[in-house]
Amino acid sequence: MDLFARRPAINSLGEALVSGVVLVVLLTLLVYADTLRRVLSRTVPAAAKTHTAFVVSVYPIVSLATLCAVVVPRAQLLAEAVTQGVFMAAVYQLWCLLVAYCGGEAELIRRVKPGSLNPRVGPCCCWPCCLLPMFAVNKRSVCLLRVLVLQLPVVQGVVYMVLLVMWAEEESLYEVNYMYLQPVVVVSILTGIWGLLMTIKMLSTVLANHLVLGKFLALQAVLLLAKFQGLTARILAWYNVLPCNPPLTPHVYANLMYNMAMVVEMLLLALFARAIYSREIPDLTEAEAEATPPTQVCVIEVSAQTSPIKESNNNNGHHQQHSITEEKVSYKF
Repeated sequence: MDLFARRPAINSLGEALVSGVVLVVLLTLLVYADTLRRVLSRTVPAAAKTHTAFVVSVYPIVSLATLCAVVVPRAQLLAEAVTQGVFMAAVYQLWCLLVAYCGGEAELIRRVKPGSLNPRVGPCCCWPCCLLPMFAVNKRSVCLLRVLVLQLPVVQGVVYMVLLVMWAEEESLYEVNYMYLQPVVVVSILTGIWGLLMTIKMLSTVLANHLVLGKFLALQAVLLLAKFQGLTARILAWYNVLPCNPPLTPHVYANLMYNMAMVVEMLLLALFARAIYSREIPDLTEAEAEATPPTQVCVIEVSAQTSPIKESNNNNGHHQQHSITEEKVSYKF
């Protein structure tokens, strides 16, 4: 008789949890929309507005991806890949935002000179990186910084594409090879953060009033929370700390705790980013234009006018009349 009876896929507690997660995601989207409105209404270069809009979009995108993992637990790896990918792309956009604040790479080099590029910053400030010399700020060094940060989305995208292919082929294949690819992920992250911190250190004086460090921390917190909380959830599942109530395994419970924490934290980070990016910052390009004195135009006019001159010819008795027409020459400086 009970062969076709089905257990409910979700109970009242699960419905309450999902409803709460959906509500938090909606609040994150509202905060993001308000942040965009404030950013677009400020008097900053157009390029800076574009990069800012991309950076602050990290929080709603991560929230939506995490919501999908809550509703569909098997989409956990896909949600982690989206979180990782959008964060890495946002790090590069933050680097481009710093350059846009200065008015471009050429203006950045001009404003920083005669300063130098200090490679002794975290996370590579210990030996042997502490022995690295100072570098001159030129087009080559700025291009090197761009490459260090740009490799983040490229390398991370390739790694997670490989992991997704393994998971699609066989889940056990993904579980076995996951740890072997983590050194590549860690080295790529450390290299990219090193390049971004060198840029922030180099522009500490030029962008002293742009809240650069706060913007970096608001973005860096996404990676720290995702990595450390994800590792903690995996450890709890590996050591069977969480209960096992089939079909809900310890991994499902661990991912649910991790995802709910991430959703709430993305809302808090979105509010923090709204407070930072909504503040008025000086427009260096506009200040430079106002400081330049206006071009003076000097007009010199030379005019000549002569009266007709009569000449007589005694030989043939004919009179000839010559006139010099008026000439006007202007020179502008």
